[in-house]
Amino acid sequence: MKGIIEILVEEHDEILKFIERLKSMTITFMETNEIDLEEYRKGIHFIRTFADRQHHQKEEKLLFKAMTDNLGAVAVKLIQHGMLVEHDLARYHVMELEKAINAYEEDPNVNNKLDIIANSMGYYYLLKRHAEKENAVVYPFAEKHLPKELMEQLDKEAVAYMEELEKEQN
Repeated sequence: MKGIIEILVEEHDEILKFIERLKSMTITFMETNEIDLEEYRKGIHFIRTFADRQHHQKEEKLLFKAMTDNLGAVAVKLIQHGMLVEHDLARYHVMELEKAINAYEEDPNVNNKLDIIANSMGYYYLLKRHAEKENAVVYPFAEKHLPKELMEQLDKEAVAYMEELEKEQN
């Protein structure tokens, strides 16, 4: 059975692959003035269902909660003033990206184009740095300081969370 940290790192790999695709789509739009709005909408769907609902919710409800409940002020500061703020900023970029896509579809002007580019790249840079911080700092901190029994419980809860999401999707 995979543990929560391994699951989260693997999910980061998928998210990082996606944001590279998002960057590529955005560069194409910038260079050619051609955009596949449906691809962007599929990207937003991926972000909301995989990156946010599956991945970020697993962090927030399981790992981050365990860290803030058990590891004191350092963990609270790291999670509440770092990781959760970045999760909210990511959601903001996605919301603004969706608005920009809809606006561009209605009126393909340079302002709406700029909003698509800005929010796509804002999301790209935020998530790239965010995943790196979690992989290099947050997850190792949790592994090192959370009790082994609690980590084992989180491993089970992560698998149960994923199974529950799979049931909902079928």
